[in-house]
Amino acid sequence: MAQSLAQTGTTCQLTTHPIPSLPAESPPDSVLVRFLASPVNRVDLMVLNNQYPLKPKYTSPTTNTPIPGFDGIALVESSTSPLFSPGDLTLPRDLGLGTWRTHAILPASSLLKLPPSVSTISPIDASLIRSGALIAHLLLTNPSTPLKAGDHIIISAGTSTVSQFLIQLAKHRGIKPILVIRDRPNPEPVKAELLALGAEAVLTESEVEAGLLLPKQPIILALDSVFGKIGELLAASLAPGGKFVLVGLLAGPKASMQLTTQHLFNRQLSFLPFRGSEHLKRMGDEQTESLIGEIARMFVDGTLKRPRVKVVDWTTAGEGEVEKALKEAVELAKGEAGHVKTVWKLT
Repeated sequence: MAQSLAQTGTTCQLTTHPIPSLPAESPPDSVLVRFLASPVNRVDLMVLNNQYPLKPKYTSPTTNTPIPGFDGIALVESSTSPLFSPGDLTLPRDLGLGTWRTHAILPASSLLKLPPSVSTISPIDASLIRSGALIAHLLLTNPSTPLKAGDHIIISAGTSTVSQFLIQLAKHRGIKPILVIRDRPNPEPVKAELLALGAEAVLTESEVEAGLLLPKQPIILALDSVFGKIGELLAASLAPGGKFVLVGLLAGPKASMQLTTQHLFNRQLSFLPFRGSEHLKRMGDEQTESLIGEIARMFVDGTLKRPRVKVVDWTTAGEGEVEKALKEAVELAKGEAGHVKTVWKLT
């Protein structure tokens, strides 16, 4: 039997239904996939709370309610498309595919294929590529914000998955990342962990606000996933002519930042949005799949390591355990000191 987490209000219910199959009259671009793993990302929790503009595209055949999940890794079971064959590993190209399920029939155009050379990649690692390591790579190679070895950048949400991948990729390029983490009773163990990954410095939000420990070298780029007050602190740390890139809205969709003539005229700062999906569209299929293969190989050869995650195995979970794990993930995300990402091991 197939399983899916179907949305019920601001939470989900695990439902069971027959495994789908590709009928003879299927469109010529249909792909039956079996999802192997899927993370519980912040954006998924925003979807559950109706705080994100993009909605799930698919519904559970049992409850006819949306299936969340924007990211994951799947194995092709069968296909009417010449682009995919049984055994291919795929990632979501489109958002909203409903990856919190074991099986799905999807259009070939909504999927990205990993090269056979990385078939040994861990499903947990692979599930973190699309919204984690790939986004980190795009942020470091964005043509609108060119970087070179020795440049200093500052990043909010320093314990996030994207930030931890970004540290490792920046280290290989000689870029100096300064991480900003939430205040907590004892920040030193977290700081030590991030410094060991390659961060140039790790500061709490209070330390940044007090102007403590910031490097003397100019900070030319701020990557902000929070917005609001934290965004203002990052903007204040930028050198004249620096660039501020809005990556996410962890402070919520109603958060705001105060900009003055000091920011725009005197210091000539630039403020830019970042949407990973738009960057991938501009890159095109061939370049995107090549880049994903490159990142996957970094996992396989040990160059890139995933952050600590909490794996919940659907194949062994007892009744109610998956729903309980989702509720815990929601509560942890509300905490004041970050949280360890939950990843569904689906099949």
